[in-house]
Amino acid sequence: MEKYRKDSLNRTNKRRQKRKLKPIFKRFILLFFSAAIIISISIFFFQSIKNSKGDQSKKVVSHGLKKNTPHQKVKLGKVVDSNNAPAIDDYLKSLNFNGTALVVKNNKILINKGYGYADFEKKLPNNSETVYYIGSITKVFISASIMQLQAQGKLNINDYLSKYISDFPNGNRIKLYYLLTHTSGIPEHSETKQEISHIDLITKIGQGHLKFPPGTKWNYSDSNYSILAYIVEKVTQEPLDAYVKEHIFNKAGMKHTGFGDYFSHEPYISTGYKVKDNSMISPSLPDMSELFGCGDIYTTPYDMYLFDKALYNGELFSKSSLKQFFTPFKNNYAFGMYRDPGSYSDHGVLPGFNSLNSFSRSGNEFVVLLSNVQNGVKSLGVANNQIYSILRDKHL
Repeated sequence: MEKYRKDSLNRTNKRRQKRKLKPIFKRFILLFFSAAIIISISIFFFQSIKNSKGDQSKKVVSHGLKKNTPHQKVKLGKVVDSNNAPAIDDYLKSLNFNGTALVVKNNKILINKGYGYADFEKKLPNNSETVYYIGSITKVFISASIMQLQAQGKLNINDYLSKYISDFPNGNRIKLYYLLTHTSGIPEHSETKQEISHIDLITKIGQGHLKFPPGTKWNYSDSNYSILAYIVEKVTQEPLDAYVKEHIFNKAGMKHTGFGDYFSHEPYISTGYKVKDNSMISPSLPDMSELFGCGDIYTTPYDMYLFDKALYNGELFSKSSLKQFFTPFKNNYAFGMYRDPGSYSDHGVLPGFNSLNSFSRSGNEFVVLLSNVQNGVKSLGVANNQIYSILRDKHL
């Protein structure tokens, strides 16, 4: 009996101990699972933040590469300027020339160098790969396109304008040849800051009254080349910039040349300035659509040299066509270029920019001066002639 009582007591004590342990065990399990849930949520949360930051970083890099902004200079490697002609270098410095100059003699680059600032406010220097708007030098790319299309039998420069734009006023009196040589009599059109379609631009040009009977006199007019650019688009059935890029820029190997607002996509861009009251101001440009075919191209001096060389060597169209291309009609003006006594040249000015491109009639010397200060040098023509004088030195 005594043994039974002891066993009963032991069982009772064990049951009491189990009852005491059960709540403790439950609390332990609850705390364990709670902690596990909290840890899991924390890991998920911080991982999500990390991934989100990674995605944002990738988007920024991709966006930057796509836009090809100036911040990518490091991707292109170091730009090296060339100075193998101290006499020419000193002369340009004496003029306070601000821009980029390229001088070549007998296939040797004597100068390919930036001078002054591309951006005066930020103190960013010009270099050999800085791009500049070249204004009216644009015209030589249009005339070259016209000659290519003639060689392909797609047009003839002796055709009348009415063949391509049937309702253009006096189109049955104006030959494409007159447009190329600025002898059409068509006046300049006003260039505004408002965007305009190509057809509306041509319509606006057509509203001007002829200054003289076509083919009788010479009068420089941007309108002539806007019409020619429009004809290039009609004949090729593609945008002007697409045609010129494929058939001229790419053929000549020009890598930093383009149209209009694509200027800002280049790695080294220049801001245009004008000296006024002893201060530098940055004038605004017309809308690029108003400069269609007559002033909307930008380039570097080296790219301009590549074009000149390809043109002169007959790489863009035949040598027989080239003879016609360089033959002036009136006022020593040929097809987009002047024929000077010893060279071929073209000149361009836009608000904030001043450019001169020339090469000797022998094809042995090239001088390209592109400036982002419109009136920084009194005359780029005089500077060009002086550089040719220096080039006559047999030691260069």
